[in-house]
Amino acid sequence: MTKTILSSLALGTAVVFAATAQTMAPMASKKPIHFRLLAQNNSGEKGTATLFDGAKGLIVKLRMDGSEVDQPAHIHKGTCDKLDPKPTYPLHTIHDGESETTVEGVTIAQLEKAPFAINVHKSTKEIPIYVSCGNLVAPK
Repeated sequence: MTKTILSSLALGTAVVFAATAQTMAPMASKKPIHFRLLAQNNSGEKGTATLFDGAKGLIVKLRMDGSEVDQPAHIHKGTCDKLDPKPTYPLHTIHDGESETTVEGVTIAQLEKAPFAINVHKSTKEIPIYVSCGNLVAPK
């Protein structure tokens, strides 16, 4: 009888754990999106962006090749050829060539409804100068 009770308790615990794990899992409905950040204004600076849906929102990882200074980065409405100058979503400053930001309450699906781009600035002192940009393109 003790074995039956222990087995029932173990099974019940496993069911509760599995249900809890499913409700706490990230709402990742899409695969990550990867795209290149191409050099602008003869900067020679390029990199990559990786976006994926996380539990709290959109996770944006940026990597820049050879970046030696801290560089602000943003998600803007529009494309690299025609950006809205006002950032839609600020991203953490790129430090030592890397940055990771969670944009709370935003998903890849929301960004795919309109053109958006990620741009990188030369430095915190030279914000008006864009050195790299990449267009967010919906996967096919």
